[in-house]
Amino acid sequence: MKKTIYFTLLMCVVPTLFGQNFSEGAFAKRRELFAREIRTGVAIIPSTMRNGNLNKNFYYLTGIDMPGYVYAFDMQDRGENGKLFTPDQVKELESFIEQTKTDNKRLLLSAFSSDFNQKYFYQAPFVNADSILVYKRAIKDEEEIAVIREACRITSEGIKYMYKNMKPGMSEQDLFHLMEERFTQEGGNGIAFQQVSSGNLGTTPHADVTDKVPGEDEMIVVDIGALKDKYTADITVAFTISGKFTKEQQTIYDIVYKSLETGVKGMVKGNFHAQVERSAQDVIIDELYKLGLVTDKESPMQRAFWIQHGFGHHIGLDTHDVWYDYLRMIPDDRRVYIPGMILTFEPAIYFPQGGLDTIPQRLTRLATEEEFLDWAKQIRAVYRQYEGFAVRLEEDILIKDDGTNENLTKMSLK
Repeated sequence: MKKTIYFTLLMCVVPTLFGQNFSEGAFAKRRELFAREIRTGVAIIPSTMRNGNLNKNFYYLTGIDMPGYVYAFDMQDRGENGKLFTPDQVKELESFIEQTKTDNKRLLLSAFSSDFNQKYFYQAPFVNADSILVYKRAIKDEEEIAVIREACRITSEGIKYMYKNMKPGMSEQDLFHLMEERFTQEGGNGIAFQQVSSGNLGTTPHADVTDKVPGEDEMIVVDIGALKDKYTADITVAFTISGKFTKEQQTIYDIVYKSLETGVKGMVKGNFHAQVERSAQDVIIDELYKLGLVTDKESPMQRAFWIQHGFGHHIGLDTHDVWYDYLRMIPDDRRVYIPGMILTFEPAIYFPQGGLDTIPQRLTRLATEEEFLDWAKQIRAVYRQYEGFAVRLEEDILIKDDGTNENLTKMSLK
């Protein structure tokens, strides 16, 4: 008698494996939609990637968060009657794979688990299931939206709690622990990532948390996301312990806020992300031009100096949920906002100390050292007024079917 666990019985066999706030129906529906699109073939998806981490696509289809499992299902069954192989069922798995090869079935494999593929399907042609799942995961179902909404609420409450309880003399670690404490109280399941960076430390886009004690009027950048049932929020705020900004801090904050408003306004069904992002970036470049920090608004080098990263990404099972694969697989002219997508929008301006002393590596393909230093000389006097702090703001936006959007976080202060 075969020991293979059939998925329809899995809830009775291992009920603790499933996502806490998701029904088995949600995962079955995802498998069904995947199968309807592919139509033919057998998907064989391991739970472990080549780097040893959990394959999020496996969890997305099954709700199982355990290493060493393999799930297989036939497209003709519309995702029903799938088979789950546990780590101790190697012989049963190998027998199933051999039968699949004998039947000459079309294979759908996860490229994220290349070591598994090489072991069992060396040089065999297959369809990359990840390329389909990247698109599917970009559009959240109702249960995912509900969990992400809760993750956003928990994260927002943690930041509010920090604002209420922060005091002069607290370190970056102290500020972080205030939020961490509140996340737990509000029902969070951990933290996906964290940045609490004051002064010049905030000019590094993805810094961590240190023991530094911020000055009362130093700008602090907090970028953090609480987890709820494996899904994360992603919020960035900029503030001072005193609650007051200097003239220079206020100037830059207002520019970033204006860019944020412009971007969020454009995040509606049918609009292209690249165009919305460009319009928000143009706000920053235009305003910095007025300050004398940009001398040529069309200069690729100057734009790249001030725009250090993209202004948004999907969130979900990962902080940058399927984002880099999405950018690689979906061309600009197809990358539109679709109802059910949840994306961040995060404009920023950075003034690192010594930022004009030598050409940054990322700009060397756009200008020579001499060209960069010539431009730096022109703006240096103005740059020094702002040197040593950054402002980044980030909100989480749900794209809706009625042509509007919903800001799930609303944490940027004005």
